[in-house]
Amino acid sequence: MADDVQFLLTDPVETLQRVLQREIGRADRRKVELAEIGNALLQLAKERERPEGGAPVWDPVTAELAPSLLGRLLDTTDGPLRSSVISLQVGPGLEEPIIERARRRMARGMPQRSIYPMSLYDQPEGRQWMQGWAAVGETQRICLDPPSDFAVFGETAVMAVAEWGNAESNYVLIRDPMLVQAFIHLFDRVFDRALPVPTDSEETDGELRLLRLLSNGYKDEAIARYLGCSLRTVRRRIAMLLARHGAETRFQLGVAAAAQCLVNPPRTPM
Repeated sequence: MADDVQFLLTDPVETLQRVLQREIGRADRRKVELAEIGNALLQLAKERERPEGGAPVWDPVTAELAPSLLGRLLDTTDGPLRSSVISLQVGPGLEEPIIERARRRMARGMPQRSIYPMSLYDQPEGRQWMQGWAAVGETQRICLDPPSDFAVFGETAVMAVAEWGNAESNYVLIRDPMLVQAFIHLFDRVFDRALPVPTDSEETDGELRLLRLLSNGYKDEAIARYLGCSLRTVRRRIAMLLARHGAETRFQLGVAAAAQCLVNPPRTPM
């Protein structure tokens, strides 16, 4: 009797909202279950294609299951997170629950390093994204063309796009130790050669900075974008550097700068 009275006194709007939220939760769980079924079917298909006795090098992951897998990796792996980003338009790492998990991981003392394309730094939304992550401790670099979209979790796993350089493709999960080490080496090599993100308080027109850009093989247009000045200004400063170091070509300038231990020897940009 008391339950019947309570039911009659309950606001019908509150009742409908409660039922709606419960059904949304069920639908979300069902969506994850269906994504897991689809991914299992995809893996079974790959198993049939694999030569008998061959060990799997990677496991396919559908785009629907990618957020769940990424969240699990963030929660269960230790060590630094290395992230190479090629787009902020698509990807499981853009979802708010994943962002919160990544931040909690950093709060537990797990460092995070990321490589971003210079084109992203040119966009207001890109700068806002990078500044948000920098504020919580992410170490960042920018380069003209990051190798692809992937994340390395410690030394145990890699989650990468299945089609190299295509941010809209499905994904693969790699646990093979040799391949994980190869991704670590690739990331560290690109990260070391990439450029630090300019800050408002940082002097951006110094000789050493310009020499480093030149030694990494960046074109005048890219240098102008990075330094936030005109193309004419960049070329005028380069001419001044050539004259100061007694060089006739940019290669000679790089050799002279390396001889004085100002920068590393000239090399091809990534």
